[in-house]
Amino acid sequence: MTAQLTDRDRVLLTGLADGVLQGPRAEARLRELPDGARLLERQARVRRALRDGPAPSPGPALFAPPARAPRWAPRAGLALAALLAAVVLITQPTGTSIVAEAAELAHEPATAPAPASAGSVLRARVDGVPFPDWSRDLGWQESGTRRDTLHGRATTTVFYEHMGHRIAYTILPGPAVDPPEGSRIVRRDGLEIAISHDPRRDHDIAVFDRDGRTCVLAGHVERVSTLVELAAWTGHA
Repeated sequence: MTAQLTDRDRVLLTGLADGVLQGPRAEARLRELPDGARLLERQARVRRALRDGPAPSPGPALFAPPARAPRWAPRAGLALAALLAAVVLITQPTGTSIVAEAAELAHEPATAPAPASAGSVLRARVDGVPFPDWSRDLGWQESGTRRDTLHGRATTTVFYEHMGHRIAYTILPGPAVDPPEGSRIVRRDGLEIAISHDPRRDHDIAVFDRDGRTCVLAGHVERVSTLVELAAWTGHA
């Protein structure tokens, strides 16, 4: 059974079939899709059918050929749609990025209670990196937790709430990963924080390293500086 395709997978297949998307990055993503080669060939057949149009039917039309629509119209429309989709694919965090998938967890429910406090940290950690307890100094109260597997990594996420806002703090085990392309780099107290915004979800994302592990903060906040302050916090007000 073929896995369900996301909108970005369909954009990828359309762009490759039209020749709008090219290069090793697009080819690598195609190889990640189950039955990717077969799906691309099917998309190519659809593309050829749209290009060539249906065969003429016999009848009076053979004696008085109708005016032909410009052949460039459907092709230009398809190419423009694929090009616009490609721009979205490149400028927004993609579904193939583990950071983007971690940020999406901000919109998922907690599946377990919040960890207990142990001073300035919580009794939960990933590869030795603990989650912070912001409740006393910054007013963000931990509200729940969940565990997921992203790209083969067993991740832990803790949710925090403050004045109607909710954010997710995910620690990725294993080697550090790159932030989304086009992120803005902010430095606070010696920490390098990559800031980006996902317009599809209307949430902000902060990516930074703690002891060699990548941490992802994501959610809707009034000011992006809030995420910077939370990321840089080390246990002192």
